[in-house]
Amino acid sequence: LQFGAEFRRFSLDRYKPGKFEDFYKLILHIHHIANLEVMIGYADVHGDLLPINNDDNFFKAVSSAHPLLRVFIQRQDEVDYSNFGTNTLSRKKKALVTLRNDNLRRRPHINISMPHDFRPVSSIIDVDILPETHRRVRLYRHGCEKPLGFYIRDGTSVRVTPHGLEKVPGIFISRMVPGGLAESTGLLAVNDEVLEVNGIEVAGKTLDQVTDMMIANSHNLIITVKPANQRNNIIRSSRMSGSSGQSTDSTASHHSLPMSHVLQNFHPDEMESDEEADIVIE
Repeated sequence: LQFGAEFRRFSLDRYKPGKFEDFYKLILHIHHIANLEVMIGYADVHGDLLPINNDDNFFKAVSSAHPLLRVFIQRQDEVDYSNFGTNTLSRKKKALVTLRNDNLRRRPHINISMPHDFRPVSSIIDVDILPETHRRVRLYRHGCEKPLGFYIRDGTSVRVTPHGLEKVPGIFISRMVPGGLAESTGLLAVNDEVLEVNGIEVAGKTLDQVTDMMIANSHNLIITVKPANQRNNIIRSSRMSGSSGQSTDSTASHHSLPMSHVLQNFHPDEMESDEEADIVIE
């Protein structure tokens, strides 16, 4: 017969508890587990599960016992470090992992630590200074392993001015390359209007000029767009504060097909001169 847990009671001098190493050996001897690597923890007066692994926190645990000190023993390879420092008792989580058959033992949680040597892929910046209808995205491309991965095209933007609606030329994202950097971030989408590239407005510039700007800054591209889907924008206290007016893509009409350029890992001299027509599907 195998037991999932066993309990022992013993006394310690509250004011002279001794050293942690002696206490650790005592625990292993009492439970006849001298050949196991274990983690010892205790429940403080607030119900938090805290570790005992040195003389200082051992003395703290014994001196703060009120009146009993509840000590929990877990296999070292089964310790869930996310439990430490949490209100374990109120969450009704078992602090004691049972000594069971290997086939029935619950697998330990993956220990998620602070990230090391990670590389950012994208970020949203300048949220506090941009209108709610705009989004400024920074794309980080490390090396040449992945293209920027989106096409741009000419279009027409309709803006609201004091004199009424005004149609102006615009640059729009026409397609996303599957597996490309832009698609993997989820921050850019088809029909988003491109407003700035690395702080330079694209208004009045040709498609070729905007393409060259993006390629020149491809390793640290900062692109300001007006998303076609405004529902995913960050909502601030003033819903339309600082808005520069609404714009819509009017090139979806079937009387004209916009031209598009692809942004890949190519040098400007290697870009194909043949332009590819994209049909916009709404």
